Parts: sequence; structure tokens; C-alpha cells
Amino acid sequence: MKIAVLALAFAASSASAITIRFVNNCPYTVWPAIGAAPYGSPNPSIAYGTTLGQGGSASFGVSDTAIGIRAWGRTGCNSAGANCATGNCNGGLVCTDGGITAGVLLSEYGYANFGASYGGERTSWDLSHVSASINIPTRLSVSDGQSVTCTPSSCPADQAYNSPTDYAADRNSALGQTYTHTFCP
Repeated sequence: MKIAVLALAFAASSASAITIRFVNNCPYTVWPAIGAAPYGSPNPSIAYGTTLGQGGSASFGVSDTAIGIRAWGRTGCNSAGANCATGNCNGGLVCTDGGITAGVLLSEYGYANFGASYGGERTSWDLSHVSASINIPTRLSVSDGQSVTCTPSSCPADQAYNSPTDYAADRNSALGQTYTHTFCP
């Protein structure tokens, strides 16, 4: 019995998460959203949405082993967080489609094991606007010191995916990092 309790306590204490943080520096309201669509199939069990006025911030935690995580900003939404001018989704304030219908710049996250020779268990992450528009200038910075920036006037391939083969945009970090979306950096 004691061994089982100790094993459960160890498992609970070793569980970690990434944190996705949003900061709105824009002179307008942004409706940030987080969803999951591993392998293109929405997983509504991971869904978050909020409203941020200028200067506002909010955070949401996601398991380190989750895959298919997406985060993005929406603009021009109604008071219920729906019918957005950009970044719209199904579900209103809390999107249930994992960002599949957003059509805007989004960040993507997923667990990966690169093997002991290449860093082991990590979070693979990027910015992407493949078949999408850049609706809000965005900087994505990580607590390990890495960052990428994508704006309508400057978004090179080493900062964000523009096509499915822009592998220069790939990044990875140790598990447990905080990823900060700064809108209008």
C-alpha cells in the first residue's frame, strides 16, 4: 500500500506543463484562444478563450505531453467572443475546433522525444501562417530565451512557417517552459 501511494505521489509531482501566456500591447481588444487538433482532428478537451483589453494578460497550462496544440489571437469579436472579424472559430469565446477554421497566424506546440543524443523529451514549437493571414503582429518568446516575430511587413521563413516545408521555422525547448504571445510587440 505504501509503495502504491509513493508511486502515485511521485507521478503527480513529476507531471509538468507548458504555460501559454498572452500579453496584449495592441491599442484594441484581442480575444486569445487555445485549442488542440492533433493530426487535424479537433480535441475539445483542450480549449481556452478570453478577452484582453490593451495591457491585459492571461495564461493557460497544457500538459507537456500534449500534441497538436494551437494558440492565436482574434479581433473584432462580439461580446460573446463569437463572429470575429479575424481568427474566428467554432464555439464562441472558447473555441472547440482547435483553430482549424481560424485562418490566421498561430503558434503550434507538441511533445516530441528527440532521443538522448538530441536533447531527449522536448516541446517542439513554431509560428505558422500557412494558408492564412497575419492578423496581429506577434512575438512568441520562450522562458529559455528563444523568440520569433512575425508581422504583416516582416515574417521570414526562419521566424514562421509560410509553407508546409519552411523547416527553418522549427524550434524546440525543454519541457515545462512558458511561451509568451505578445500581440503588437
